[in-house]
Amino acid sequence: MAISLPSRSCFSLPQVSTAYAPSVSAQAPSGKASQASQPRSDAWQKLMTDAFEPAVRGQGIDLGGVSSAPRAAATSHVSDAGPGFGAPSSGAVYNASQPWLSVNNVGAPYNSNMQLISPEQKSQFKFTNIFTNTTGQPQTITLWNKVGEKGGPNDGQNFDKSTPKTFTLQPGQSQTVAFDNNSSVAWCVSKDGSAKPGANSGQTWGEATFGNAATGWSGYNTSQISPAGHNGNMSISNEATGKTVTQANAWQTPSDDPAGRDVGVPAGPMNLRTVLS
Repeated sequence: MAISLPSRSCFSLPQVSTAYAPSVSAQAPSGKASQASQPRSDAWQKLMTDAFEPAVRGQGIDLGGVSSAPRAAATSHVSDAGPGFGAPSSGAVYNASQPWLSVNNVGAPYNSNMQLISPEQKSQFKFTNIFTNTTGQPQTITLWNKVGEKGGPNDGQNFDKSTPKTFTLQPGQSQTVAFDNNSSVAWCVSKDGSAKPGANSGQTWGEATFGNAATGWSGYNTSQISPAGHNGNMSISNEATGKTVTQANAWQTPSDDPAGRDVGVPAGPMNLRTVLS
């Protein structure tokens, strides 16, 4: 997962299609947490952020009222990103000066900002990712919100703390996933087919932010920063532009040049394709 310095430049500017048929971070993908829970210093947190979109001036933008944990902001919810999502979690905050402390939408209940959908439903949604397994073996995908169930930034990747979504793809099989506005997520192939702690360790990670609430921007990348000895070939492409990142241009160190690694997408739909090979 991509760990970056706060001063890191943030995006490329591909064109984006605005055609979709419904009725994309300030905190962009952040770095892998260690498998064990540990104290997190300010310096450590500053290495746990990406930014796909232009900086927004100001110390922070409250996007719904701060709370200690995500919770339902309303009893009913209609999203312009598509039907069927849970209510947006309250407490969403974009901190422009400290994006690693931003809190994105995780849905209420938790994970209801993500839906597994059929290919026929794809046109109803603004933000999607089609996962395809081109290997000769079944592959279990672990997909998680960056924000944990208790509302902590970057806590969601600790699978012993927060519940991810998982689904298994047989060889040649695909699965489409839709995302609500202001979602910041990551995914990898589980080493043992489970969501146990450590099942993501050493794997290539994909990361994406969909429709950041403060800026409207979306973005994606691949990462292999920690630990060493990564496994898994992965490509992520934007359907509108063809812009592709793979394990070959994944983040390897926090000081890597973001050019060719982070892909920023201006406000509007973002439809991705992730291929496991």
